[in-house]
Amino acid sequence: MSTDDRRVFGRRLPGGTEFEHPLVGLERRRTAVVAAYLAVLVGLFGVSYAGTTITIGDTPLETVTPRFDAVSTVLIALATATITVVPFCYAAWNGGPAVSFGLPLVPVFLGDIAAGRYVLGVDAAIALTVGAAASALALLATDVRQTGSLRPWRGARGDAAGSQQLFVTMILAVAAVGVARFAGTVPPRSLEWYLPFAVCWLVSVGVVGAYWQATLRAAVASRVASERAES
Repeated sequence: MSTDDRRVFGRRLPGGTEFEHPLVGLERRRTAVVAAYLAVLVGLFGVSYAGTTITIGDTPLETVTPRFDAVSTVLIALATATITVVPFCYAAWNGGPAVSFGLPLVPVFLGDIAAGRYVLGVDAAIALTVGAAASALALLATDVRQTGSLRPWRGARGDAAGSQQLFVTMILAVAAVGVARFAGTVPPRSLEWYLPFAVCWLVSVGVVGAYWQATLRAAVASRVASERAES
């Protein structure tokens, strides 16, 4: 890899190995860009949170200057995009099932910090659903780039690809359990907010199902060929 690939915004990337894992992303420079994006998001959250907790003469800091309103507005916009859109963009752009799944959970985690407690609410359910779908899309995008086929599950895949497939399957299982718990405990009004995002499960189940179907077919074909060779 060239020296230029080790630089982002004019800065040299540290080491680089942590940015190159298949579960993280295909290109370290793109992974570093998303890491910088998350750093900005966390920074804005810190500023906004400080504005609500720090007081000057019993007056919250955010009421002293209107700039905190602008920070909060930008933070809300970025958080919404990070939960709903950014994971899919990153998955298609740089692969990385783990990062694609984790991205929408970051704003939810920050919100829990601000609230001082964990709640499996509609935002968490949406984040889990989007994260699972983005993770499946990242698996597909990675294999499409590496194989040059729009149906990469039909070709030969190495052990590393199989590990990624298993990882994404586990993510889907965890997300499904979380969403099931959410659906069983919340009022109908919250379910109405979640339902438009339920279509994302078609992506998750469709992609992972295609991979496992091909895996089972390959296993059966290999066993049949082995039995024929022995007979």
